[in-house]
Amino acid sequence: MSNRFTERPRRVSIDLHVTSAVKREVVYSGSDALDPPYGPTTPNGHPLSNPFQNLIKRRSQPTPLPVLKILPLCIARMAEGLIFAVIFPYINEMMHDMGVPEESVGLWSATAESTLMVTEALAAPFFAPIADKVGRRPVFIPLVFLWGVFSVAFGFATTPLSAVFLRACLGLLAGVGVLSRTMLGELCDKSNRVQGFAFFSPALTLGVTIAPLVGGFLSRPVPRLFPPSFTLLVEHPYLLPSVVGGMVGFASAISAHKFLPETLPPSMRKSSAQTNAMGKADSGGFRALMRYPRFQNMLALYALSNLVMFSWEAIFPLFAFTGKDLGGLGLSTPQIGVILAVSAGLSIAMTSIVFPRLHKRIPENDLLRFSVTMYPLAVALFPIMWGMSAHLPAGELSGISMLALGIQMLMRRTGDFAATMLDASVLDAIPGPEYLATANSITFSIAGVGRAVGPFIVSSVFALSTSASSAVSIRRQLVWLVFALVSLPSVYVARQLSDPPVRSEEEKSEMGLNDIALDD
Repeated sequence: MSNRFTERPRRVSIDLHVTSAVKREVVYSGSDALDPPYGPTTPNGHPLSNPFQNLIKRRSQPTPLPVLKILPLCIARMAEGLIFAVIFPYINEMMHDMGVPEESVGLWSATAESTLMVTEALAAPFFAPIADKVGRRPVFIPLVFLWGVFSVAFGFATTPLSAVFLRACLGLLAGVGVLSRTMLGELCDKSNRVQGFAFFSPALTLGVTIAPLVGGFLSRPVPRLFPPSFTLLVEHPYLLPSVVGGMVGFASAISAHKFLPETLPPSMRKSSAQTNAMGKADSGGFRALMRYPRFQNMLALYALSNLVMFSWEAIFPLFAFTGKDLGGLGLSTPQIGVILAVSAGLSIAMTSIVFPRLHKRIPENDLLRFSVTMYPLAVALFPIMWGMSAHLPAGELSGISMLALGIQMLMRRTGDFAATMLDASVLDAIPGPEYLATANSITFSIAGVGRAVGPFIVSSVFALSTSASSAVSIRRQLVWLVFALVSLPSVYVARQLSDPPVRSEEEKSEMGLNDIALDD
């Protein structure tokens, strides 16, 4: 018999209602959670498995998820995706209507898209200390309300500079993203935190899914949806999508005011003196976290994956909008909206149906490597789609181009599995729970950097490619070579990740004992 069964037994007092209501001591050893013959016993050696097991079962039940309380956070998460992506179907046309030449549309569009992420990355670290001092609600609710204000204001932009400025203002409200994750973690405990994030994370995808439909069908609604007498929509043809995004922001603010509780009690808030005194400690914690090797690798992969993912969000609408004589598909804004909506819907379906099955059958790191490898392979289909439809009128695609488009969607959305895995892996890569808030701010900022740099690079190179005189020149296809090269570093970093350490049976036994918590 193993030595673990001869360890000195521990005693836990529980009420036994089998034969009497007398409080007795139950003796159990390290084998209680392992082998049936060594279950808990009374001091006389009689087995007492059922009451003990029922107690463990009751204690292991997860805490019910506070759905109503986290609903405002989910609405804010959806607003984040909607406000970010709603401009993608029409931003190129919007810039062109503002007087930007077609060959420069890509550069201005990339600037408008990337500015939000740049300011978001810069502003994100500043909101956590403020919320630690005054509480979560006084910071979160005004920020999400201002999201709605600036989203609506974007619809009134009349110049490229004003559009870029308003997108920058939206990025300065990055505290919404940081605090929504923080408050969700504080509303949940260890038993239901995964369930909470499973309810919270898809809200971003839902927002990104709705955004192309909203942006594609509600932009330029006169005379498609409204008569010319609606002069406001004639003067501001991109106002309606902005209003919809703003309404979601307002809905989040109102629901947060009504249902979202304060998750940081006054007794736990930091005074100004405490904040100053803890400055050096926080700085040391930041340095310790950044020196942690596993967090370094995951942070690099997190930045690179966001860079590639959001490069796709920027480059495909630009490629689809650009005329065929300049290397694009020449599709209309409603057509682009439908394609983007189908692609985002496919992402939700694959993440909820295909990904769980693959995750059960394939080791996590292997699946992560496979996912990020799909990105550079899918890039190769862009010139094929253009080449097979270049001879057709604008807005029409050949059968081969449509097939290539479908395959590319599948490959790209398989690549997006990486984001689902990284959301959990980054949290698992920190040295301890005391680093969670710092890690949350760092990952949010680094994601903003990736989201800003990627779209700017590929959109700028695409604008350069459209100036090539020959359709078959290397310069015309330069953007796809650059995009493929931008996608490769994430593949390399993913292959450097080490597999999780395999625990011994003794360690697993100790962990099993540590997980059993019994109170009087």
